[in-house]
Amino acid sequence: MAIQIKDTLLIGKQATLKFRATVKEGDRYIFTAPENPVVQGVELIGAPKTDTLSIKDGLVNLESSLVITSFDSGSYVLPKFHALQLKTDGTTDTLWYDGGNLEVTTIQIDTTTYQPFDVKDQMNYPYTVKEALPWAGILIALAVIIYLIYRAIKNKLNNRDLFGRPVVVDPPHIAALRQLERIRNEKLWVTNQKQFYTELTDTLRDYIENRYGIQAMEQTSAEILKDLAGVSMEPKVYKELSELLSLSDLVKFAKYTALEHECENSVPAAVRFVNTTYLQEVEQDAAGSNNQKERRG
Repeated sequence: MAIQIKDTLLIGKQATLKFRATVKEGDRYIFTAPENPVVQGVELIGAPKTDTLSIKDGLVNLESSLVITSFDSGSYVLPKFHALQLKTDGTTDTLWYDGGNLEVTTIQIDTTTYQPFDVKDQMNYPYTVKEALPWAGILIALAVIIYLIYRAIKNKLNNRDLFGRPVVVDPPHIAALRQLERIRNEKLWVTNQKQFYTELTDTLRDYIENRYGIQAMEQTSAEILKDLAGVSMEPKVYKELSELLSLSDLVKFAKYTALEHECENSVPAAVRFVNTTYLQEVEQDAAGSNNQKERRG
């Protein structure tokens, strides 16, 4: 059964043709796409669509729709449309639908009163303050943002905060000990050993970089130990650091699970390294001052 929504169509507009069918549940229904144009002067828009309206008592009610349009006025006889019904017993039926007639009309113009006019010049309206305010606000906000960024960069280079106040930087050993105390209190090794050793060794790398001027944050453990081998340091301290870095690499890269006592001893070992090397620095500075005094005396 064919249901034609419109038999009269305004040129350039669209019309929908609908076709209904009832098949047994389990049968396949395929509405075949017609050629485009459907007839000379009538074009198909998109592909056919088929929707299920209802299913009752083993029967399926279907509705297929086609959208058409035309850009030429006139009368058109639409062709027949067909669909295929593939039955469960293996046979195939062809269902035919009458497309009907379509009348495409155009807008009628009363030529007796029609008067052509020239195209008017573009009208320019004065620019008001109200229209300018949003743009002025944007420019001011942009200038403030640029100034704040410039000031922040300048203050950072001069080791000052956003308001120009000097930033107090903790000495390397104080900063490291604070971080180690935080890591100890969090007991992160209980839930995530990899993150625990990452934070622990990053703290030591940052301390070594600030204490000895070694680019430890970009180096491997082996490269750090190689650079530290040329630094005046107690062998026991160097050995303990080497063991801590090796254990950390095993946990982070070899999926090794450290024992509980190894994790608990790792933070104290890092603290001993920081304190020992700091005290050694203090002793070296004191010895240097005494030597200068003796030379002056």
